[in-house]
Amino acid sequence: MKKTIIIFGLICVSFMFLNWGSSGHTWINRKSTESFPVSMSSFMIWDDSLANHGSDADDRKSWDPNESMRHYIDIDNYSEFNATGHIPSTYDSAVSAHGQYFVKNEGILPWSTKIMYDSLKLAFQQHNWHAAMLHASDLGHYVGDGHMPLHITKNFNGQYTNQDGIHSRYESDFVYNYLSYLHIYSGDTVHFISNVQQYILSYLYTNYNYIDSVLDADTYAEGIAGNTTSNQYYQQFFTKAKNFTIVLWHNASHSLAELIYTAWVEAGSPVMVTDINKPLTASSNDIQFYPNPVSAVTTCQFTLLKPETAEWSFYDMTGKQVLKWVKSCPEGKNTSDFDLSVLPQGLYYCVLQTQSQKSYSKILVAR
Repeated sequence: MKKTIIIFGLICVSFMFLNWGSSGHTWINRKSTESFPVSMSSFMIWDDSLANHGSDADDRKSWDPNESMRHYIDIDNYSEFNATGHIPSTYDSAVSAHGQYFVKNEGILPWSTKIMYDSLKLAFQQHNWHAAMLHASDLGHYVGDGHMPLHITKNFNGQYTNQDGIHSRYESDFVYNYLSYLHIYSGDTVHFISNVQQYILSYLYTNYNYIDSVLDADTYAEGIAGNTTSNQYYQQFFTKAKNFTIVLWHNASHSLAELIYTAWVEAGSPVMVTDINKPLTASSNDIQFYPNPVSAVTTCQFTLLKPETAEWSFYDMTGKQVLKWVKSCPEGKNTSDFDLSVLPQGLYYCVLQTQSQKSYSKILVAR
């Protein structure tokens, strides 16, 4: 396929099989957990796993000949998009209108994203937490690609505007040079998505509007630097592209969080407890219980950055919530006593949640 060959050569020259740079997908995935609502507290520890598996989908390109088409869509090769701003909503309807060869050749990003969403929902329903994490990681990769404007156009490498190489300059070199300025997303409220396929298409339509911004920033930087390789070129490129790129990254993380949340709700909102042998940390103010192990009453020691209402939720190893307490607490170091004598012997997982922070701990009830 035309795009598979061109992008393969392009990316091999710089960062092997990367989109948004591996660091880009790492941070887009990682930051999505910061939008998880309190009801998904047990999934906060996915942040490292989502980040570490953020480029798995790219790795598959080396052995799966069908993977590349899942990462892009040349949406402006669809006549109805140029006429109305929309394309057929489903893969089957697109094939019915244009034929399978056309649809696959132009890329299937919106429909591969939906397939991965469906796989995530099924894994949630089956309480297959490891599979759910891997599907969520792949979903994040496709969502990230859907927020990279050059993955949504036939002019994906600037070949129609005399800007050859722009794809790698923007999504790899630009990101590599200025990563610390880009991953500043700190979470937003998520909402349930009533129509997932339309939601995916809608952000593609929105992000298509940034294509000219990317191309214009490249032209501007080259005009000042006289080349597309120098530090001056990238500094000027960053000046022009920084703000909208931050918006794209922010929206990618938030969209991923909303899709994961919706899949979880549609699956019945199961509560997860992960590998009990893995350390659980979420902040510099992790909670501590003493004594631990405990036979009856234990004391929780924690620190709050401001006066807040704190909520403790205890889960058993099946993910079932077994106890819950809510208490107003002052700023600073705090202690609170809990009677766990009603719980059977076993290992439990506690989440302390306030409006501004989450902390985790494991506690063993032993008699």
